[in-house]
Amino acid sequence: MTQQTQRYKRTLKGSIGAGVQSVLGSDRRFYILEHKISSKYHKVGENQQIIVDQIELGRASTCQVRFDESFATVSRRHAAIVRDGDNWKLVQLSQTNSTFLNGHQVQKEWYLQNGDEIQLSVNGPKMGFITPSGKKGTVGSLGLTRRLSLFGQQALRPYKYAIAVLSVLLVLSVGGLGTWSYLRGNEYERLIAEAQHRLETLKDKNGELEKLMDESAKEQKRLDSLLKVKQRPIRKTVVVRGGNGTHVGVSDSGGDAANLQAYEKNIYFIQAVVMAVYNGQRIPLETSDGGYIAWTGTGFLLSDGRFVTAKHCVEGWKFGVDSFLKSYISKMKDETHQALLLSGMAGENGVKLVSYILATSPSDEIKLLSTNFRMPTSEEKTMAIDDEGKIRVTVSTGGANDWAYAKAGKSGSIPGDASLSSSLPAGVKLHVLGYPLGMKADGGSCLYGSCQTSSRGLKGGVILITGNNYEHGNSGGPVFYNDNGKAKAIGIVSFGTGQHMGGIIPLCNLR
Repeated sequence: MTQQTQRYKRTLKGSIGAGVQSVLGSDRRFYILEHKISSKYHKVGENQQIIVDQIELGRASTCQVRFDESFATVSRRHAAIVRDGDNWKLVQLSQTNSTFLNGHQVQKEWYLQNGDEIQLSVNGPKMGFITPSGKKGTVGSLGLTRRLSLFGQQALRPYKYAIAVLSVLLVLSVGGLGTWSYLRGNEYERLIAEAQHRLETLKDKNGELEKLMDESAKEQKRLDSLLKVKQRPIRKTVVVRGGNGTHVGVSDSGGDAANLQAYEKNIYFIQAVVMAVYNGQRIPLETSDGGYIAWTGTGFLLSDGRFVTAKHCVEGWKFGVDSFLKSYISKMKDETHQALLLSGMAGENGVKLVSYILATSPSDEIKLLSTNFRMPTSEEKTMAIDDEGKIRVTVSTGGANDWAYAKAGKSGSIPGDASLSSSLPAGVKLHVLGYPLGMKADGGSCLYGSCQTSSRGLKGGVILITGNNYEHGNSGGPVFYNDNGKAKAIGIVSFGTGQHMGGIIPLCNLR
C-alpha cells in the first residue's frame, strides 16, 4: 500500500510554527487519535487531539504519540502523520517494523480518511483516525487553555533537548546586546510577582493592557522600580586615563572631566523589556525564573531634544537572531509566552515585538516604546529559520546603521556635532560615558572611559577606534571629542572587535 507524495522531513514549521498558529488562531483544523489499547502513556478509549502539522509515533521520548518499552515491535521512530494541503497522510519511518492502515501494510505513505485504523507492527497498538466535522473540528472549539497544553506536548516535545543546548549558546551570542538580565532574588521575585498579580487582576476587568497601564499608574510605577536591575555599588566616579587601564581622579587633559560632569544628568541607564503586541494588548514576555527578556544599555539626550542610543539597545531581538528564537523558548514562563515570542519573531498571526524602554539618569526619567524611535531599516534582511525556508524573521546587520533616536519632549544639555563626527583626525582621544556592565556611581550617575581614533574620518560609515577601556553596557552611550576646550558629542558606542578595537557610529549618520 503506497502512494508517493513529497518526502517527509521534520521541520520547525510543521511543529512549532503550526502550534503557534493553532494557539493564536481559531479556524485551523485538528484531528483525533482514538487509542484502542492501554499503555503506560495512553488509556484505552483516550481521544488524543492533534493540533500540529506533523507528529511522530514510536517509543522515542521526542515522539508526540509515545509508547512504552513493553511494545517491543514498535520502533523508536515508527511512523509519522503529516499534513499535506487539506489532507493528512501516514508515513512509514521504521526500517524494521511495519505499519498498517486498515489491515494493509503501508510501504511508504498513504492518505488518511476519517474512520481509518492505524496499527504499529503486527499485534502492535491500534488507533482510530477521526476528523471532527464542522466547527467541532477547528482548534477554536478546544479553548485557549487546552490549546496551550497541546502546544507544549506536541510542538515543543521534539526540540526540548536542542532548546536546552541552544540556551547555553545564547550566552555566547549576545555580547553586543549590552548586559542581559534575569531578575533574581527571593524577595525581589516576590515583589515583582505581587505587582504583576495586581496588574493581571486589573487586566481581567479591563481586557487591554494599554488601558490597564493608564488606569493603574501607581502599580505601573511600582513595577518600573522593581524592574531596575540590582547593581554593584561604586564608591566614586571613575575616569580612565588613556588605554592602559590606569584609574585616576581626572582625565589627562585636566579640564575634560569637569566639562563632561555637566552632562551626566543627560546620560541615561537604559533597561529594555521585550513585549508582544497582540489584539491591541502589550504583554511583557516573562521568563520561568520570574523575570523578563530584558537587557541594559546607555542613552543620552541632546540639546535638540533627541534621545539617542544604539539600535541594538532598542530592538535587540533582531541581532544574533539565528539562535535567539530557539534559545529562548525554554526560558519562557509558559506556553502562552512561548507562542507569543515565536509569532513575534516571525511576524505572524498578528503578533509583533516591541520593547519598553525605561531610561533613568541621576535627576530624570524617560519612558519610551521601540515604536517611538526612528531607526534605519536599509541594512535589514530576512532569514529562514526552518528547513523549508517558509518561516522568516528580520535580521539587522548593524554596522553604520546601528543608531536610533526618539523625540523625548524635552531638551538636554549635550551638544551634538554631526559635521565634526565625519572628519576626526587619527590618534585623537575620545571620552565615553555610560553604564558598563550595568554599573552606576554614587547618585546613579554614569562611569567614564576613553578610546582614541585609529584612522582619519570614517571607514564604512563608522569611526574606527582603538585602546578602548569601556565594557558591554556602554552600548548606545555618547562619545565626546574636545573641540578647542569644549566637549561635544560626536558619536554612539556600537561594537567592539577583539580586546581593544571597536566602532563608533558618527552622529552624521542619523537621519
